[in-house]
Amino acid sequence: PMSEPTRVRKRSRMRPMRTLIIGYTLTAVTGGAVSGWLWHLLVSLPTYLTSDDGSVQITERAQGEVFATDAVFVFIGLIVGVALGIAAWHYFHRLGWPVALLAVAGGLLAGVTCWLVGVAQGPNNFAERVATAVPGEMVPIDFELHTTSALLVWALGAIIPVMLYANLSREETGSALRRSRSGQPRETGGEQRDEVLSGDLN
Repeated sequence: PMSEPTRVRKRSRMRPMRTLIIGYTLTAVTGGAVSGWLWHLLVSLPTYLTSDDGSVQITERAQGEVFATDAVFVFIGLIVGVALGIAAWHYFHRLGWPVALLAVAGGLLAGVTCWLVGVAQGPNNFAERVATAVPGEMVPIDFELHTTSALLVWALGAIIPVMLYANLSREETGSALRRSRSGQPRETGGEQRDEVLSGDLN
């Protein structure tokens, strides 16, 4: 059975880690909320023109801007994801491979938060807005994310710095080991030669 001092040491080590995880989660949520506000600010929604017969029309140029919300979401997600990945490595690299899971979870959490905050700002209910619009009124489309796969970019951005840092640290560790191994035989051989020479002189 585990002794009481050992239990106390384990609890003392877990408390800071738990605090770091909570702080990282709050950072991801906050970053996602700010990103949602920025996402909504940067997107200019295309509009439909209402006619007298109740139909709506859209220009070819405006039709090409329908997926602008997705493009801006992906661009913001890549930047925020990389930032969260760097933070995850900085705080959790001592955990080993779980740092990758934490980075991906942080990226996805920020992405979902951004999505919810952005969509909540509207506009929504396009059909209802068109039905109540007067002829000649320009009605913007709903502010929405057209493909949920865009969330994967947030996770991808978060995992990139973790992979880079992991490879760099592995190369540095390998180089240090090679230097230490290559240095030891030379020193040992030199010591042996000195002993032989001193023995011959004596």
